[in-house]
Amino acid sequence: MQSDTYIRDISTLRITDAEPAGGKGANMGEMVAARLPVPPGFVLLRDCYRDSMRAGGVDAELSALHREALAHVADTTRLAEMCERMQGLVHKAGVVDVVRDLILDAYHVLGAHSVVAVRSSATGEDGRDASFAGMNATITNVSGDEGLVDAVLRCWMSLFSLRVITYRASRDFTADPAMAVAVQQMVNSEKAGVAFTADPSTGGQDRVVIEGAFGLGEVVVSGEVEPDTCIASKETLETLDIRLGHKAFKIVRGPDGHDKPVDLDDAQADARVLGDDELRLIANLGAA
Repeated sequence: MQSDTYIRDISTLRITDAEPAGGKGANMGEMVAARLPVPPGFVLLRDCYRDSMRAGGVDAELSALHREALAHVADTTRLAEMCERMQGLVHKAGVVDVVRDLILDAYHVLGAHSVVAVRSSATGEDGRDASFAGMNATITNVSGDEGLVDAVLRCWMSLFSLRVITYRASRDFTADPAMAVAVQQMVNSEKAGVAFTADPSTGGQDRVVIEGAFGLGEVVVSGEVEPDTCIASKETLETLDIRLGHKAFKIVRGPDGHDKPVDLDDAQADARVLGDDELRLIANLGAA
């Protein structure tokens, strides 16, 4: 099996690779091509998951349980039990040796002790009428061979969370799910968030909408805090509107190398995250 069937450097991916690499992986490749600042990394294509489940002898049982779960989403107790069983099967199968070796080879290119973010990249499901953003697992501040392999497995297991199965059923997605996983060098950020290159509330293409919070960005994408929301003009890069959110806590990298939540007092929680120069810089990237 050729290694590029399983692993691709982010810089080699394009939107045409969205099916095997997932939307997140493919779009990051487009960002690299656009010369945006993207941390280096690689993507485990969906065949890593599929072949690991097949090698572990759980693929047929997973498929049957998934079909059954979709048919019983109204019975939350039964659904929760089936989700637990499916996640247990993924954990039992683990990562097949050939995939594990390729993952670690790619990781060691980044640096044997690199700290990375391990991010789910949904395949075959994200689109105009559906988005799994924030539903599947993201594990930050991962380091070491075993920590990386475990994080990949946790991303795969998140395919079968109660929330994801319920959403999949609501969208009539009945095909067996699969997942790509992106692995990138961590940025130990003081501030993080999301920039939309069109206004998500109106669809307007003439502005950039920026959401920001203190610490790592997971608190924004998961909805755990209310971020600052800033709107900037693409034409002039001037800030048009700012709404400050109450950011009750932040996540930082703790002394042990793992994520650590830090409570913020009211003054810190209500403080503005991004200054005018930072907003202009981000707006310029979004307008490019």
